[in-house]
Amino acid sequence: MTASVSERLVSFIQDQAARGVPPKVLHEAKRLLLNQLKASVAAADHRTIRIIHDWAMANGPGKGAHALWIGTEMSPAHACMINGALFEVLDFHDTYIPCFMHATSAVLPAVLAAAEVGGHSGHKVLTALALGMEAELAIAAILMPTGYFRGLVPAGLTGGVGAAAACALLNDLDETKMRNAIGIAMCTAFGDYVSVGSDTLSYITGATARSGLTAYELASRGFDAPRTAFEGDKGMLLTHSDEKAEKIPSVLDGLGKDWRIFGQTYKVVPTETITHAPVELALQLLPKAHGRVVERMTVGVAEIVVKICTERMERFGVPNSDLTARFDTCFCTAAAWLRGKFTLAEMAEPAYTDTAILDLRTRVDLVADPNRKTFEGAWLEVKFTDGTTERANTDAFLGTPGNPQSDTQLAQVFHAAAEGVMARARVDKVLEAVWELDRAKDVHHIVSACKVG
Repeated sequence: MTASVSERLVSFIQDQAARGVPPKVLHEAKRLLLNQLKASVAAADHRTIRIIHDWAMANGPGKGAHALWIGTEMSPAHACMINGALFEVLDFHDTYIPCFMHATSAVLPAVLAAAEVGGHSGHKVLTALALGMEAELAIAAILMPTGYFRGLVPAGLTGGVGAAAACALLNDLDETKMRNAIGIAMCTAFGDYVSVGSDTLSYITGATARSGLTAYELASRGFDAPRTAFEGDKGMLLTHSDEKAEKIPSVLDGLGKDWRIFGQTYKVVPTETITHAPVELALQLLPKAHGRVVERMTVGVAEIVVKICTERMERFGVPNSDLTARFDTCFCTAAAWLRGKFTLAEMAEPAYTDTAILDLRTRVDLVADPNRKTFEGAWLEVKFTDGTTERANTDAFLGTPGNPQSDTQLAQVFHAAAEGVMARARVDKVLEAVWELDRAKDVHHIVSACKVG
């Protein structure tokens, strides 16, 4: 009998874990963990997080795991909800551009919660995170791009698979139970992309992490799932995409050879991925303006970026919250130019109600560049009222695989994100805990270090 997709994922995960994950892969898992801490350190007081935290506390918070930065002890399921939302809400997390997704944000909360309860070593946590993400990204590579074009949240579809697989490995489930955990997650995937710009997108990430954890917990008790949950009649492939089954072998055959974990983009500024190249170019050209007044700004981007931005501007109108502002590329470009920087302050109400920024926003034009097929690059032309112009181009903004952040740069971005939230000495303590995680007996030192105030 031919092995099913879930069975092939189990074989890869268990065989690779037995052989040992390459050190460079484990190091990348550390970087992704640190990147999530960077993405969330300033989010603890966000209204979205406060609402979810209040909901958790009102529904019997429980014990065993913790909400990062807030420090509240709660059940692993509630910790997944809050930590997943923390990673999502500022849109400062990693992006796997080939699949339009944030691959770490739903897997890591489940791994941390399971590791807290189980007291697992740092090395085992990093192994589970890396292999869970590889399983998740393999499924995403099969389902995308049409899963995304259908209007589904890619990480909502696949994050539960990665979380379930990672938790099953972390707790040494046998082949059958691990397959069932993955199958349960495949059968319960969800998330509509219309949620962008609302609290619901953060809920989807948190709920996906919780769903993956629950899939593992049920499977560990003997709960079963169809072995062909992915490729079977009315399975995940058919119901969540328009891709062909012929893609499956080519993707799965590459497991353990072409590690997709190295394809992550690490954000430098707290906004959506498609805005990064325009923001970077605006800040690059600004020193050359020398007081000249902008008449218009034209940004050349991939055709899909124009489609995405046009739909959002029609749906949202003028930004009315930080959640809608960060998904408005024209607004972000204008804010970066007029503020001379791009931080969380450029997403706050004084910025998205600033008439000067809103006026310039109306003079930012996005044009489709047929030579650009994806999000990594853009060009920017600024025309001034005196008739002069300035132009800049990037084929890979800082943080993409083509222009990666070093460990030092990633740590610097974390420091900048934590400024005003944590003392520098506390930030250094978190950094030390992350870089030394592979030698730690458990994750408690990281969790305890990740508390603001």
